[in-house]
Amino acid sequence: MNNSFGLYIHIPFCISKCYYCDYNSVLWEPSLVKEYLAALQEELKLLAAKYEHPRLKTIFIGGGTPSSLTGEQIYQLLLAVNKEFQVSTELEVSLEANPDTVNSNKLAILKEAGINRLSLGVQSFNNNYLQSLGRAHTRQEAIDSYYLAREIGFKNINLDLLFAVPGQSLADWELTLKRAVQLRPEHLSTYSLEIVPGTVFELLLEKGSLDLVSEQLDRQLYERAIELFLAAGYEHYEICSFARPNYSSEHNQLYWQGQPYLALGAGVHFFDGEVRGRNVNSLSSYLSYLEQGKLPLDKVEVLTMEDKIVAKMILGLNLRDGISLVEFAQEFDKELTDLYSQEITKLKQLGLIKINDNRIALSRQGLLMANDVLAEFIL
Repeated sequence: MNNSFGLYIHIPFCISKCYYCDYNSVLWEPSLVKEYLAALQEELKLLAAKYEHPRLKTIFIGGGTPSSLTGEQIYQLLLAVNKEFQVSTELEVSLEANPDTVNSNKLAILKEAGINRLSLGVQSFNNNYLQSLGRAHTRQEAIDSYYLAREIGFKNINLDLLFAVPGQSLADWELTLKRAVQLRPEHLSTYSLEIVPGTVFELLLEKGSLDLVSEQLDRQLYERAIELFLAAGYEHYEICSFARPNYSSEHNQLYWQGQPYLALGAGVHFFDGEVRGRNVNSLSSYLSYLEQGKLPLDKVEVLTMEDKIVAKMILGLNLRDGISLVEFAQEFDKELTDLYSQEITKLKQLGLIKINDNRIALSRQGLLMANDVLAEFIL
């Protein structure tokens, strides 16, 4: 059994629900928060016992809006993690935060608790787009929260940015990109907006009230982000992620490299090296399981060799360095180029992948059609 993992902790609470969000989240309510945090601590003990108090490689607290909790609540949660798992002082400990939910006191407590990587959900530096997305903060609040985190001493900050927002133009997007670069964060993440079921945006789309950007413009927006960030000295190390040298997200790379990670909270997914699974999604079911002293598992599956190969391809090709042909052969006792000979021939002819120095990776054109390319590698 593996004894070294990343750890993801899900905090499902939000002050308000963004119009595009389908994450497992609920509105913040004090008594429910208290119940949930107690359940998290119980799940933490059960997981630690199951995996014999393993060593952690990274910790990532996501949501929802983790920063909707008080600084003290996050402090106590991390104390519990430190008690049940083996945690080194050099560990990357990330926390997602919304600009409207942080202040100097909370940030100081978070830093003291061991948070050393802050991911700010900025999304845009345009107030009109922030409002249309249902975000609770303003452009100025995003900028102020960034500088406040710097004053408190955070030396590793990510900014999340969202493009293909309804009505967005290339010029609009460039203003957000340039403002982000001016702030000089260590890491930048860019995501294309998707209209997903169960969201306010889906309802607006059905009513014909959304001015969606074209597929062509979507690609232009993404390409412009790549151009500006590379010019500013960022490394494009993953499809959606850019970092200054030595500031790539260690936790996210665990996912893309297919390394094992555990997860706490309602609706989370995990992979322990052999078994892939997820927790129950419903908060009430999650709380009920843990009140009974049971892990809140919804689905668990032992991966077949085919599952592992497909996961290796789909995840590994998200990284700009791609996949080592040598390491693939060592891991699976199969040659990648033999297993996927037809797919590789087709994709190379289309200019969507490249093979150099015994590595297979997406080409620049392949990045723009990543979903289509990755689908080719499902056995």
